[in-house]
Amino acid sequence: MPSYTAPIRDIQFVLQELLGAPDCGIAGYDELESDFTAAVLEEAGKVASEVLAPINASGDSEGCKF
Repeated sequence: MPSYTAPIRDIQFVLQELLGAPDCGIAGYDELESDFTAAVLEEAGKVASEVLAPINASGDSEGCKF
């Protein structure tokens, strides 16, 4: 069964370096520090790999039914 690993470092790079989330001047984003986003992304990655990824196989084998 294939496994999924969330691209946490890539998302963190986009948020912090490319978009400059803490420095964008939008209310609420000024507190979006790298340690906070890393923790949130780490937990989201766990949900994606442990909860969502395993159900892909059953969805692929059964397909859509109305």
